[in-house]
Amino acid sequence: MTKTYDIIIIGGGMVGASLVAALRNFVGEKHKDKKIAVVEAHPFNSSSQPSFDDRSIALSYGSRRILESMGLWEKLATEIEAIKSIHVSDRGHLGATRISYTEEKVEALGYVVENRVMGRVLMNEVESLKHIDWFCPATIQTLEQTENQISVQIKTGQGEQFIEGKLLVAADGVQSVTRHLAGLDVKREDYKQSAIIANVQTDQIHQGIAYERFTDSGPIAFLPMTENRYSVVWTCEVQDTSRIMQLTDDEFKNELQQRFGYRAGNIEKTGERFSYPLAYTETEQLTKGRVVIIGNAAHALHPVSGQGYNLALRDVAELAEMIVENEDPGHPLLLAEYHAKRLKDMHRVYRITDSMVRLFSNNNAPLGHLRASGLIALNLISPLRSLMARQSMGLLGRMNKLQRRLSL
Repeated sequence: MTKTYDIIIIGGGMVGASLVAALRNFVGEKHKDKKIAVVEAHPFNSSSQPSFDDRSIALSYGSRRILESMGLWEKLATEIEAIKSIHVSDRGHLGATRISYTEEKVEALGYVVENRVMGRVLMNEVESLKHIDWFCPATIQTLEQTENQISVQIKTGQGEQFIEGKLLVAADGVQSVTRHLAGLDVKREDYKQSAIIANVQTDQIHQGIAYERFTDSGPIAFLPMTENRYSVVWTCEVQDTSRIMQLTDDEFKNELQQRFGYRAGNIEKTGERFSYPLAYTETEQLTKGRVVIIGNAAHALHPVSGQGYNLALRDVAELAEMIVENEDPGHPLLLAEYHAKRLKDMHRVYRITDSMVRLFSNNNAPLGHLRASGLIALNLISPLRSLMARQSMGLLGRMNKLQRRLSL
């Protein structure tokens, strides 16, 4: 028997759950009897969900505004660490740029939250919603659409099942099966780098300072966390990943210290390490018929500027507003409008992130001097520094309702 919904969301991880949370008021007279289906490959609220593991994410100030509008911020506030200032430097060269929250007249430039904390808050918010049906663990098998509806076959523990709806949202990550089934092409470029993630503690109080240290093999970020810890994102050449992952804790601390320096103090403790390959992935066409692609399914970025989830959250905010304000959430003309509204923001973030990786991840001597001069100039010219800060905070360009702290 085929079940009918208004919206089908493929992927219930960080991005899919954020969309569900944004649509938790998708009820009432205007949207009476509206129903949403979520198809997720992992069991509900499972520790095996990779979106909700022990890694951390950097939330921009703009993302805070969206989460405030969604009524989630106060539930996160006690378990996050504010980024009060950012220190950017280039290993082996003089010059640095410092950005402070006081210059931008905001409470903080950003925040660091552990994935498991974000996951717990999101799942607590959505688990009791009556208009949401969760199919998990379940995976999408086929996708067909007509002018007025879309139908998918999913595989569950109880067998095959068909569900249909007016809109299909693909939030199933960088290897999105839904994107492939919808016939959407993806542009991908391998950076030949890996990100090694670990939490560390030093002998100095971090004071809310985030560090971005560029090296010839890629950037190293130290992001301030609760309990006076740092979330470290160490970008290395892909052929060096296995060796670094196999180091003892003492060897890891020593090599990281040597690569990063002593600005944050002496590294005393390190936690579990994770690694994943880095590539640039972009879906040039965000919609096809009644299918829309969001989050990492649409754009997977290098972690150099910490923009991945923040960009995805702006996808969520824009899409949720359009869904709530329209009777047919999957009308192709409506989705074409979504594509037009999101493209400029996406391309700006793509260009900045990709340019930073290419400019700073090398040992070219002339480029090194140019980078050093650029960091010095940026530190001296406050309008340029403010422009960089506002881009990092997600406050450039047009703002939708949730970004303006307005409820849907």
